[in-house]
Amino acid sequence: MSIISSEADSIYESSAMPGHPDLMRLLYDSDDLREAYERGAERQPTDEEIEAAIGEVRKFIMLPGGYLENIIRIAFNAARRKATEE
Repeated sequence: MSIISSEADSIYESSAMPGHPDLMRLLYDSDDLREAYERGAERQPTDEEIEAAIGEVRKFIMLPGGYLENIIRIAFNAARRKATEE
C-alpha cells in the first residue's frame, strides 16, 4: 500500500468526517472521500506552486539560470514517486 493510500485509509476509515459527521455521511461515503484524497495527493504541482517553492528556497540558495527550478521540480517528482510507491 502506498503512503498516500495509507493516509487516506486512516483519515477516512468511516463514512463520518470529523466536525461534520451528519452532512458528510449524507453526501459522501468513505470510498468517495478516500478516492478524492488520493487524486489530490497524486496530482502534478502547478506552476504557481513551483514558483512559490522557488521563492522560498531562493531566500537561502542562489543558483544561476533555471537550476533552482529544475532542482525543485526533481524534488517534487521524487516526493510524489515515494508517496505513490507500493
